[in-house]
Amino acid sequence: MDRRSFVIKRIGQSLLVIALAYTLVFFTLFVLPGDPIESRITSPLNPLPQEAIGPLLAYYNFDRGAIEQFVIAVGRLFSGDLGYSLVNGNSVASLLQQAIGETVVLSLTALAFTAVIVLTVALTAVFAPSRHLRAAARALPVVFLSTPSFLVGFLLLQVFAFQLGWVSSIRDQGLISYILPAATLSIAVSGTITQVMIQGLYRASREPFVMVLRAKGVPQASIVARHILPNGSIPTLTLFALTVGELLAGAVVVETVFSRTGIGFLTQQAVRDQDTPVILAVVVLISTVFVVINLVTDLLYPVIDPRIGSALFSSEHAPRRGLSLTRRKVAVVAK
Repeated sequence: MDRRSFVIKRIGQSLLVIALAYTLVFFTLFVLPGDPIESRITSPLNPLPQEAIGPLLAYYNFDRGAIEQFVIAVGRLFSGDLGYSLVNGNSVASLLQQAIGETVVLSLTALAFTAVIVLTVALTAVFAPSRHLRAAARALPVVFLSTPSFLVGFLLLQVFAFQLGWVSSIRDQGLISYILPAATLSIAVSGTITQVMIQGLYRASREPFVMVLRAKGVPQASIVARHILPNGSIPTLTLFALTVGELLAGAVVVETVFSRTGIGFLTQQAVRDQDTPVILAVVVLISTVFVVINLVTDLLYPVIDPRIGSALFSSEHAPRRGLSLTRRKVAVVAK
Protein backbone atom coordinates (compact mmCIF):
# COMPACT_ATOMS: atom_id res chain seq x y z
CA MET A 1 0.00 0.00 0.00
CA ASP A 2 1.51 3.38 -1.02
CA ARG A 3 1.10 6.58 0.97
CA ARG A 4 -1.67 7.96 -1.24
CA SER A 5 -3.79 4.82 -0.90
CA PHE A 6 -3.20 4.77 2.84
CA VAL A 7 -4.36 8.39 3.23
CA ILE A 8 -7.45 7.83 1.03
CA LYS A 9 -8.36 4.73 3.02
CA ARG A 10 -8.00 6.53 6.35
CA ILE A 11 -10.11 9.46 5.11
CA GLY A 12 -12.82 7.02 4.02
CA GLN A 13 -12.77 5.34 7.41
CA SER A 14 -13.01 8.74 9.13
CA LEU A 15 -16.06 9.73 7.07
CA LEU A 16 -17.67 6.39 7.91
CA VAL A 17 -17.14 6.98 11.65
CA ILE A 18 -18.82 10.39 11.42
CA ALA A 19 -21.75 8.96 9.45
CA LEU A 20 -22.25 6.08 11.89
CA ALA A 21 -22.09 8.40 14.92
CA TYR A 22 -24.68 10.75 13.42
CA THR A 23 -26.97 7.88 12.43
CA LEU A 24 -26.77 6.19 15.83
CA VAL A 25 -27.51 9.39 17.76
CA PHE A 26 -30.32 10.41 15.39
CA PHE A 27 -32.27 7.17 15.79
CA THR A 28 -31.49 6.98 19.52
CA LEU A 29 -33.05 10.42 19.99
CA PHE A 30 -36.01 9.37 17.84
CA VAL A 31 -36.90 6.32 19.95
CA LEU A 32 -36.44 8.07 23.29
CA PRO A 33 -39.69 8.87 25.11
CA GLY A 34 -40.94 12.42 24.90
CA ASP A 35 -41.75 14.84 22.11
CA PRO A 36 -39.39 17.84 21.82
CA ILE A 37 -42.15 20.06 20.45
CA GLU A 38 -44.61 19.01 23.15
CA SER A 39 -42.01 19.61 25.85
CA ARG A 40 -41.52 23.12 24.52
CA ILE A 41 -45.28 23.78 24.45
CA THR A 42 -45.76 22.62 28.05
CA SER A 43 -42.60 24.28 29.38
CA PRO A 44 -43.60 26.44 32.38
CA LEU A 45 -40.56 28.73 32.07
CA ASN A 46 -40.25 29.42 28.34
CA PRO A 47 -43.20 27.92 26.47
CA LEU A 48 -43.14 27.76 22.69
CA PRO A 49 -45.56 30.26 21.09
CA GLN A 50 -48.47 28.66 19.26
CA GLU A 51 -47.61 30.46 16.02
CA ALA A 52 -44.15 28.84 16.02
CA ILE A 53 -45.42 25.26 16.29
CA GLY A 54 -46.56 24.94 12.68
CA PRO A 55 -43.33 26.23 11.09
CA LEU A 56 -41.21 24.00 13.35
CA LEU A 57 -43.25 20.91 12.50
CA ALA A 58 -43.00 21.76 8.80
CA TYR A 59 -39.27 22.44 8.97
CA TYR A 60 -38.23 19.39 10.97
CA ASN A 61 -40.98 17.06 9.67
CA PHE A 62 -41.68 15.70 13.15
CA ASP A 63 -45.00 14.35 11.89
CA ARG A 64 -43.25 11.96 9.47
CA GLY A 65 -41.49 8.63 9.96
CA ALA A 66 -37.95 8.18 11.23
CA ILE A 67 -36.43 7.22 7.86
CA GLU A 68 -37.98 10.19 6.07
CA GLN A 69 -36.85 12.57 8.81
CA PHE A 70 -33.35 11.11 8.64
CA VAL A 71 -33.07 11.51 4.85
CA ILE A 72 -34.24 15.13 5.04
CA ALA A 73 -31.86 15.89 7.93
CA VAL A 74 -28.88 14.38 6.09
CA GLY A 75 -29.73 16.34 2.97
CA ARG A 76 -29.78 19.58 4.94
CA LEU A 77 -26.54 18.61 6.68
CA PHE A 78 -24.75 18.18 3.34
CA SER A 79 -26.01 21.61 2.27
CA GLY A 80 -24.52 23.14 5.43
CA ASP A 81 -27.87 23.68 7.16
CA LEU A 82 -27.59 22.63 10.82
CA GLY A 83 -31.12 23.78 11.62
CA TYR A 84 -32.47 25.95 14.42
CA SER A 85 -32.64 25.52 18.17
CA LEU A 86 -35.98 24.34 19.50
CA VAL A 87 -35.43 26.41 22.65
CA ASN A 88 -34.66 29.91 21.38
CA GLY A 89 -35.02 29.61 17.60
CA ASN A 90 -31.43 30.71 16.96
CA SER A 91 -29.36 29.13 14.22
CA VAL A 92 -27.47 26.08 15.50
CA ALA A 93 -24.43 27.16 13.49
CA SER A 94 -24.36 30.50 15.32
CA LEU A 95 -24.69 28.76 18.70
CA LEU A 96 -21.74 26.50 17.87
CA GLN A 97 -19.73 29.44 16.61
CA GLN A 98 -20.26 31.29 19.89
CA ALA A 99 -19.33 28.27 22.03
CA ILE A 100 -16.52 26.64 20.10
CA GLY A 101 -13.87 29.29 20.83
CA GLU A 102 -14.27 28.80 24.56
CA THR A 103 -13.85 25.02 24.33
CA VAL A 104 -10.93 25.20 21.87
CA VAL A 105 -8.92 27.46 24.20
CA LEU A 106 -9.83 25.30 27.19
CA SER A 107 -8.91 22.05 25.40
CA LEU A 108 -5.59 23.38 24.07
CA THR A 109 -4.65 24.70 27.51
CA ALA A 110 -5.61 21.35 29.06
CA LEU A 111 -3.52 19.48 26.46
CA ALA A 112 -0.51 21.66 27.30
CA PHE A 113 -1.00 21.00 31.01
CA THR A 114 -1.39 17.28 30.30
CA ALA A 115 1.86 17.17 28.35
CA VAL A 116 3.71 18.88 31.20
CA ILE A 117 2.20 16.56 33.82
CA VAL A 118 2.88 13.41 31.80
CA LEU A 119 6.48 14.31 30.98
CA THR A 120 7.31 15.47 34.49
CA VAL A 121 5.80 12.47 36.28
CA ALA A 122 7.09 9.90 33.76
CA LEU A 123 10.65 11.23 33.70
CA THR A 124 10.67 11.39 37.50
CA ALA A 125 9.30 7.85 37.80
CA VAL A 126 12.01 6.41 35.54
CA PHE A 127 15.09 8.59 35.98
CA ALA A 128 14.86 10.22 39.43
CA PRO A 129 17.93 9.42 41.55
CA SER A 130 15.87 8.74 44.68
CA ARG A 131 14.06 5.39 44.90
CA HIS A 132 11.34 6.91 47.10
CA LEU A 133 10.77 9.74 44.61
CA ARG A 134 10.42 7.23 41.77
CA ALA A 135 7.91 5.21 43.79
CA ALA A 136 5.88 8.33 44.59
CA ALA A 137 5.81 9.36 40.94
CA ARG A 138 4.60 5.89 39.90
CA ALA A 139 1.73 6.17 42.39
CA LEU A 140 0.46 9.50 41.03
CA PRO A 141 -1.28 8.09 37.90
CA VAL A 142 -3.43 5.86 40.11
CA VAL A 143 -4.45 8.91 42.14
CA PHE A 144 -5.32 10.80 38.94
CA LEU A 145 -7.44 7.91 37.65
CA SER A 146 -9.35 7.43 40.89
CA THR A 147 -10.27 11.09 41.44
CA PRO A 148 -13.48 12.35 39.75
CA SER A 149 -13.03 15.49 37.67
CA PHE A 150 -15.87 17.35 39.41
CA LEU A 151 -14.18 16.73 42.79
CA VAL A 152 -10.87 18.06 41.46
CA GLY A 153 -12.69 21.13 40.16
CA PHE A 154 -14.39 21.83 43.47
CA LEU A 155 -11.10 21.41 45.37
CA LEU A 156 -9.26 23.78 43.04
CA LEU A 157 -12.05 26.34 43.35
CA GLN A 158 -12.05 26.04 47.14
CA VAL A 159 -8.29 26.52 47.45
CA PHE A 160 -7.37 29.00 44.70
CA ALA A 161 -10.62 30.96 44.30
CA PHE A 162 -12.26 31.02 47.73
CA GLN A 163 -9.33 30.71 50.15
CA LEU A 164 -6.35 32.24 48.31
CA GLY A 165 -8.36 34.53 46.04
CA TRP A 166 -5.91 34.16 43.15
CA VAL A 167 -8.68 33.71 40.57
CA SER A 168 -12.34 34.63 40.47
CA SER A 169 -15.02 31.95 40.45
CA ILE A 170 -17.47 34.28 38.68
CA ARG A 171 -15.65 37.04 36.79
CA ASP A 172 -13.99 36.41 33.42
CA GLN A 173 -10.29 37.28 33.83
CA GLY A 174 -9.14 36.32 30.36
CA LEU A 175 -6.58 33.54 30.04
CA ILE A 176 -6.22 33.32 33.82
CA SER A 177 -9.79 32.03 34.01
CA TYR A 178 -8.79 28.97 31.96
CA ILE A 179 -6.10 27.77 34.39
CA LEU A 180 -8.32 26.00 36.93
CA PRO A 181 -10.70 24.29 34.45
CA ALA A 182 -7.76 23.28 32.23
CA ALA A 183 -5.90 21.86 35.25
CA THR A 184 -9.03 19.92 36.21
CA LEU A 185 -9.33 18.41 32.73
CA SER A 186 -5.63 17.60 32.49
CA ILE A 187 -5.53 15.79 35.83
CA ALA A 188 -8.57 13.75 34.83
CA VAL A 189 -7.03 12.50 31.56
CA SER A 190 -3.33 12.29 32.38
CA GLY A 191 -3.44 9.15 34.53
CA THR A 192 -3.56 6.55 31.76
CA ILE A 193 -1.20 8.49 29.49
CA THR A 194 1.36 8.78 32.29
CA GLN A 195 1.23 5.04 33.01
CA VAL A 196 1.85 4.21 29.33
CA MET A 197 4.61 6.81 29.13
CA ILE A 198 6.37 5.36 32.18
CA GLN A 199 6.26 1.87 30.69
CA GLY A 200 7.50 3.13 27.31
CA LEU A 201 10.40 5.06 28.81
CA TYR A 202 11.32 2.14 31.06
CA ARG A 203 11.50 -0.29 28.11
CA ALA A 204 13.35 2.18 25.89
CA SER A 205 15.92 2.91 28.60
CA ARG A 206 16.89 -0.77 28.68
CA GLU A 207 17.34 -1.22 24.93
CA PRO A 208 20.81 -2.38 23.81
CA PHE A 209 21.49 0.82 21.87
CA VAL A 210 21.06 2.85 25.07
CA MET A 211 23.67 0.71 26.81
CA VAL A 212 26.04 1.27 23.87
CA LEU A 213 25.52 5.05 24.05
CA ARG A 214 26.23 5.02 27.79
CA ALA A 215 29.35 2.95 27.22
CA LYS A 216 30.53 5.56 24.70
CA GLY A 217 30.19 8.26 27.35
CA VAL A 218 27.22 10.10 25.84
CA PRO A 219 25.64 12.35 28.52
CA GLN A 220 22.50 10.97 30.15
CA ALA A 221 20.45 14.08 29.28
CA SER A 222 21.32 13.70 25.60
CA ILE A 223 20.43 10.00 25.63
CA VAL A 224 17.06 10.69 27.21
CA ALA A 225 16.15 13.64 24.99
CA ARG A 226 17.38 12.31 21.64
CA HIS A 227 16.86 8.54 21.93
CA ILE A 228 14.77 7.33 24.86
CA LEU A 229 11.99 9.93 24.61
CA PRO A 230 11.31 9.48 20.85
CA ASN A 231 11.30 5.68 21.16
CA GLY A 232 9.37 5.51 24.43
CA SER A 233 6.68 8.02 23.54
CA ILE A 234 5.24 6.34 20.42
CA PRO A 235 2.40 4.52 22.26
CA THR A 236 1.69 7.73 24.18
CA LEU A 237 1.04 9.59 20.92
CA THR A 238 -1.99 7.39 20.23
CA LEU A 239 -3.38 8.06 23.70
CA PHE A 240 -2.93 11.80 23.21
CA ALA A 241 -5.15 11.56 20.13
CA LEU A 242 -7.77 9.65 22.11
CA THR A 243 -7.45 12.22 24.88
CA VAL A 244 -9.14 14.81 22.67
CA GLY A 245 -12.37 12.83 22.91
CA GLU A 246 -11.99 12.63 26.70
CA LEU A 247 -11.38 16.37 26.92
CA LEU A 248 -14.52 17.12 24.93
CA ALA A 249 -16.53 14.71 27.06
CA GLY A 250 -15.05 16.08 30.28
CA ALA A 251 -15.81 19.63 29.19
CA VAL A 252 -19.49 18.99 29.93
CA VAL A 253 -18.71 18.58 33.64
CA VAL A 254 -15.87 21.07 33.92
CA GLU A 255 -17.60 23.89 32.05
CA THR A 256 -20.64 23.43 34.28
CA VAL A 257 -18.53 23.53 37.47
CA PHE A 258 -16.59 26.61 36.37
CA SER A 259 -19.51 28.33 34.58
CA ARG A 260 -17.78 28.34 31.18
CA THR A 261 -20.11 28.77 28.19
CA GLY A 262 -18.45 26.38 25.76
CA ILE A 263 -19.48 23.30 23.79
CA GLY A 264 -19.81 21.25 26.97
CA PHE A 265 -22.19 23.73 28.57
CA LEU A 266 -24.16 23.99 25.31
CA THR A 267 -24.44 20.19 25.15
CA GLN A 268 -25.62 19.96 28.75
CA GLN A 269 -28.35 22.53 28.07
CA ALA A 270 -29.40 20.82 24.83
CA VAL A 271 -29.73 17.41 26.50
CA ARG A 272 -31.70 18.91 29.38
CA ASP A 273 -34.09 20.73 27.02
CA GLN A 274 -34.31 17.91 24.40
CA ASP A 275 -32.94 20.32 21.81
CA THR A 276 -32.26 17.60 19.21
CA PRO A 277 -30.86 19.85 16.42
CA VAL A 278 -28.18 21.17 18.77
CA ILE A 279 -27.34 17.66 20.03
CA LEU A 280 -26.94 16.32 16.48
CA ALA A 281 -24.77 19.28 15.47
CA VAL A 282 -22.52 18.75 18.50
CA VAL A 283 -22.19 15.05 17.60
CA VAL A 284 -21.07 15.95 14.07
CA LEU A 285 -18.60 18.53 15.38
CA ILE A 286 -17.04 16.29 18.04
CA SER A 287 -16.88 13.28 15.69
CA THR A 288 -15.16 15.38 13.02
CA VAL A 289 -12.59 16.77 15.47
CA PHE A 290 -11.94 13.30 16.87
CA VAL A 291 -11.37 11.55 13.53
CA VAL A 292 -9.27 14.40 12.09
CA ILE A 293 -6.91 14.33 15.06
CA ASN A 294 -6.64 10.54 14.86
CA LEU A 295 -5.91 10.81 11.13
CA VAL A 296 -3.16 13.36 11.76
CA THR A 297 -1.75 11.12 14.49
CA ASP A 298 -1.56 8.13 12.14
CA LEU A 299 0.24 10.26 9.57
CA LEU A 300 2.75 11.41 12.22
CA TYR A 301 3.84 7.89 13.14
CA PRO A 302 6.22 7.48 10.17
CA VAL A 303 7.74 10.89 10.97
CA ILE A 304 8.53 9.87 14.56
CA ASP A 305 9.71 6.35 13.73
CA PRO A 306 10.62 5.58 10.06
CA ARG A 307 10.32 1.84 10.81
CA ILE A 308 6.56 2.26 11.14
CA GLY A 309 6.38 4.07 7.80
CA SER A 310 8.31 1.34 6.01
CA ALA A 311 6.05 -1.30 7.57
CA LEU A 312 2.79 0.51 6.74
CA PHE A 313 3.65 1.25 3.14
CA SER A 314 5.64 -1.88 2.20
CA SER A 315 4.12 -4.77 0.31
CA GLU A 316 5.04 -7.35 2.95
CA HIS A 317 2.59 -5.67 5.37
CA ALA A 318 -0.20 -5.29 2.83
CA PRO A 319 -3.83 -5.58 3.98
CA ARG A 320 -4.20 -9.00 2.33
CA ARG A 321 -2.40 -10.49 5.34
CA GLY A 322 -5.20 -9.26 7.56
CA LEU A 323 -3.10 -7.08 9.83
CA SER A 324 -4.93 -4.03 11.13
CA LEU A 325 -3.19 -0.65 11.31
CA THR A 326 -2.91 -0.76 15.09
CA ARG A 327 -1.53 -4.34 15.11
CA ARG A 328 1.05 -3.40 12.49
CA LYS A 329 2.21 -0.42 14.55
CA VAL A 330 2.50 -2.51 17.69
CA ALA A 331 4.37 -5.25 15.83
CA VAL A 332 6.91 -2.77 14.47
CA VAL A 333 7.46 -1.00 17.80
CA ALA A 334 7.91 -4.35 19.55
CA LYS A 335 10.73 -5.41 17.23
